[in-house]
Amino acid sequence: MFRMLRAEFYKMYKSRGFKVLCIVAILLGLLNVVMNNVINEEFLSKSLGTQVSEEQMESLINNDSDEIISPGSLGFHTNGAKDPFNITAVEAFHASFGSGIMEILIAVLVGTMVAKEYSEGTIKNTLAYGKNRTSFYIAKFINIIAGSAIIMAIMTGVTTLGVIITKGWGEQFKFTQLIHMVETFLGAVIVFGAVAAIIMVISSLVKSNGATIGISVALFILLPTMASFLYGVYDWFDKIYELSLFYNSALVTAIKASLQDVIRSMVIGVVTMAIALVAGITIFRGQDIK
Repeated sequence: MFRMLRAEFYKMYKSRGFKVLCIVAILLGLLNVVMNNVINEEFLSKSLGTQVSEEQMESLINNDSDEIISPGSLGFHTNGAKDPFNITAVEAFHASFGSGIMEILIAVLVGTMVAKEYSEGTIKNTLAYGKNRTSFYIAKFINIIAGSAIIMAIMTGVTTLGVIITKGWGEQFKFTQLIHMVETFLGAVIVFGAVAAIIMVISSLVKSNGATIGISVALFILLPTMASFLYGVYDWFDKIYELSLFYNSALVTAIKASLQDVIRSMVIGVVTMAIALVAGITIFRGQDIK
């Protein structure tokens, strides 16, 4: 098992796809830094082509900080920030995870490490040496989680360090803030690990890089966006939606998320991950790989 883990990690580390994803993560982090330094009250006034009053600005800030998350929203946002035009390093860290960003990056990573190896015959050749299918699948999964964590660490690290360098910590430093940031990151690794487990199942079924990415985008981007229109309308739908990865992937990294929110999201992530992993192993063990 250890040899398979080491071999899979080496393969991932050397792959062009993983290197490209790391570069994309760096660029996204730098983009966050630029946005956090450029977008301010003066920039907003110029963009709107009119003078924004203090009352309008205060209303905008309050509206942005009311909700913990905005279901269905995509990209990088500052919901929950005390001042979205002057966010702190901790708030920048939370915002740098984005919504729908990691899901796309993970889909590309899984497509590179699983679907592409189906089409190239790499998996067939590896299993021909008598490798245990369950161990092989688990090794793939663990390395995809590791790869996702590295990409996530790069993106959040570049953003946080960039904001610290350009704007400082932004508030009185407390050691508990670092602890909460670590808790958030670990929670995100687990929740996005569940996302990776589901995408691995998809990849094992379709065996196509493009189809894996396309279906993943539809499942984790388009579906949550459409479902968000029903959120807040029906109580029964809200309860179901709040148990989904769509909701919890945003909740676990939210600026206003409490420790209880993070733990709740982690539990849902672990349960979802276990179910998807068992399903994926069952499918993989029963496949006639050619």
